[in-house]
Amino acid sequence: MAVFSPLTSRRRSTARQAKATQQLIVFRLENEGFALPIRVVQKVIPMSQVYGASGGAGVGITLYQDQELIVIDVKRRIFREAPIQDFSGGNLRPQSTEQPGEVLERYLLIIQDSQGKLVGLPIDAPPSLQRVSESAFSPLTSDYINEGNIRCVSALIIPNNDEPPLFLLNPNQLVHSQPLLTN
Repeated sequence: MAVFSPLTSRRRSTARQAKATQQLIVFRLENEGFALPIRVVQKVIPMSQVYGASGGAGVGITLYQDQELIVIDVKRRIFREAPIQDFSGGNLRPQSTEQPGEVLERYLLIIQDSQGKLVGLPIDAPPSLQRVSESAFSPLTSDYINEGNIRCVSALIIPNNDEPPLFLLNPNQLVHSQPLLTN
């Protein structure tokens, strides 16, 4: 008969090394996967009306909990491109003619930078929560950071061999990045 003791139990639990993981909020933009650490995401809400976003400035204002909240065109910040869509409305009608009455709901990812500033990022679909092993994180090469098409990224995440990589976004760069000048 085997004897179980607290010491035996402790030895077994330390033998099973727990992998360090991070919880991430994951979403897609332009067919690429992006992630933010869960600690910087305050809330995800249905997107309401955004004001002052016309003219392609890439920044607008919405009301959140009876206060002004800056809304940043996250696609423009990340992909270095001039805006191709107006995010002034909370809902968009799809381009498809299959169901003309259908309205696609957009979402606002509310993040907080290291100084405590809240900013809204419009996304097209609800994000997901993923737990990723810290061994899946790898730094981006300086060549990609300088020459690549994607900005505000701090690392590449390769969750599994069969899953596409995710770009880990830097919330401070998203909030404080200089917008592109348009002609």
